[in-house]
Amino acid sequence: MARVNVYLPDKLAEQARAADLNVSGLTQEAIRRALDVRAVNDWLDDLASLDPIDVDYALVKQAVTEAKDEFGL
Repeated sequence: MARVNVYLPDKLAEQARAADLNVSGLTQEAIRRALDVRAVNDWLDDLASLDPIDVDYALVKQAVTEAKDEFGL
């Protein structure tokens, strides 16, 4: 596992220690979430660059309803 340094203001570091927080675990989760957000934003940007297509609203609604039924939502 790679090792990196994360710098915190002194007060924040003291509060994290006092709360017995797993700073490494929290940092890993924050990085994962930031990467997920970036991936979704990149995907949305890619979608925006596509040419629009003509889709029948009723067919889309039916497909969504069937998918929800299939997954019990």
